[in-house]
Amino acid sequence: MEGSVTGMASLDFSPVITALTSAVTPANIISLVGSIVAFGIPFVFMWFGMRKVIKIFRSAVMGGRITV
Repeated sequence: MEGSVTGMASLDFSPVITALTSAVTPANIISLVGSIVAFGIPFVFMWFGMRKVIKIFRSAVMGGRITV
């Protein structure tokens, strides 16, 4: 058993790393981040809008009148 390699040390990941680095470019990463930001902005505005509506509703119920 002397000199034998066992476990994860015998695996060669260089073809996988080469394939990933050639398939993923900085332009792909930038477009992905831009898409996520563009998709997330409406949800952030919706979150703040719902908080505003809930605040208006709670103050109307507690105070007896609606103010904006």
